[in-house]
Amino acid sequence: MPIQTAQGKENLAVAYGNAATHGAIYTTAPGATAGTEPTGGGYARLPLTWAPGTVDGIVTATATFNVPLGATIVGVGVHTALTGGTYLDGATVTSQAFASAGTYAVTFTYTQS
Repeated sequence: MPIQTAQGKENLAVAYGNAATHGAIYTTAPGATAGTEPTGGGYARLPLTWAPGTVDGIVTATATFNVPLGATIVGVGVHTALTGGTYLDGATVTSQAFASAGTYAVTFTYTQS
């Protein structure tokens, strides 16, 4: 049975955010498994604070990652822990190469339909 009420969708979106506690960036495309995370240059997964909007089944979180010199970012994803944990979800992004160390800002969005 599909969730039909806005409040029901919001509850599920918030539950997703509660599970997806850390964001990551990847140098290989994620899919059924996580992509490869960059190493060095101050890169680390970042804790996510998910913000519900109106009662609409959508939550968002933002993070700005340190990217090491020479990395090319092609995907992003969410995990249940700072290290290890469980990979929950990911997506490809427009490829961005870093000729020097830099930062990469991500707005994660989850929509419960």
